[in-house]
Amino acid sequence: MRTQLLAACACLLGACASYHAKELVPEAELESLRRASLIDLRVEHARPGEALDHDGPFDLTDGLNEAELVAVALTLNAGLRATRAELGEAGALLIQAGLWPNPEVGAAIRPEVGGGSTGFELDFLFELLRPGERKAKKSIANASVEEARARIVAEELRVAAEARRTRLAVLGGKASYTLLEQEAGIRREVVSLLKQRRELGEATVLDLHLAELELAEAERAARSAQTELDSSRRALNRVLGLPPLYDLPLIAPGEPLTFTVHADPEDSELDSRILSGRPDLVAKRAAYRRTEEELRLAVLRQYPSFKLGPSFERDIEGSEGLGLGASLELPLFDRNQGAIAEKHAARERVRAEFVALLHGVRAEAFDAREKLRRARLEVETQQATTMPLVERSERAFEAAFRSRDISVFEWLTARGQALRARREFLSALLRYSELVVDLETVTGALPSGPAQSQEPK
Repeated sequence: MRTQLLAACACLLGACASYHAKELVPEAELESLRRASLIDLRVEHARPGEALDHDGPFDLTDGLNEAELVAVALTLNAGLRATRAELGEAGALLIQAGLWPNPEVGAAIRPEVGGGSTGFELDFLFELLRPGERKAKKSIANASVEEARARIVAEELRVAAEARRTRLAVLGGKASYTLLEQEAGIRREVVSLLKQRRELGEATVLDLHLAELELAEAERAARSAQTELDSSRRALNRVLGLPPLYDLPLIAPGEPLTFTVHADPEDSELDSRILSGRPDLVAKRAAYRRTEEELRLAVLRQYPSFKLGPSFERDIEGSEGLGLGASLELPLFDRNQGAIAEKHAARERVRAEFVALLHGVRAEAFDAREKLRRARLEVETQQATTMPLVERSERAFEAAFRSRDISVFEWLTARGQALRARREFLSALLRYSELVVDLETVTGALPSGPAQSQEPK
């Protein structure tokens, strides 16, 4: 008997989990962040909500395109790693929901009044779950897991959108810096030309001073653009999970910067994207199913619990008996009314939150589409009217300045206007591309196929 008891205790202890310490070493974590690189990167997530196991390094010779950039962000972003850990916590609820309640051991000792023999009773009772109770627990855990997954997808979508916007800031900053540097180069040529004319007596000191002031302003603007570009690059590395000064090529050397123009989605398509693509709506639907099952479980628990199991008794006369023991809860006062009312109110609250979220998301989506249409119209208008006029005026003023038909001040004024027009066109293209990202984020789905590509001149 003693051997059997020891064996049973050994089996119970063997099934217990053991604690293993895992120390957090800040220096080691910092070194890991420093070593982050795209070399031999194993991509684990290519798009929000989609897992991908892809080996091999990226081909950095042609730069990272938008899809590759998003894959890097979803794989290396430190915040996403923390968010994905929530799924393990939700999965633990599913494990717990599948377990049966532990049995209970009851004992009673009854000594004979006045001394003498002593009797005792030993019960080993198992709780019998109410019909549907275990299924409700599993449904609650499954809904919690689905809700956690949807929150992870929502965070992945946010990180992907932030990476795309920051990428646009880097590309736009680089294009703006190139424009300003080219303009500064032209002004350097003008200063050199005016010095030659000054030596020949064909230009005044005022002309030369004016050109030098314009050159200084152009160089200052180029330096400012370079500072903003460097800051945008560091911000992009932060989103991607790379070291701040990591050299990340976005386009191949010499490749022009292009922007894709998309077709506008119709109302029905917009609503369909929202319902199927918004992860926060998916999470709220899962939360509603969870509250539904919690209410069902609370209703089931208004009925009495019942426990049954073997019972051993030895009376004071020394007789022994083995039979069945039972325990029944009598719900005379507490029939779980408070929990039922609470879960019913929680279900109605989550339903109202879903409707409010859907209304707000739909309003944001329609607003984003209208802004996108306006931005596209602005790009098309500048492409069709403003940019051809800029190119013609630049050629005309350049020729007039070379032939000495206009003054230096008139030529510099014309160059400044042309530069502002080109930067405005670049800003319009960037604005449109940012609104494409906004529409994708608010609907949770990619826009329609591309209509055409635009390249800043």
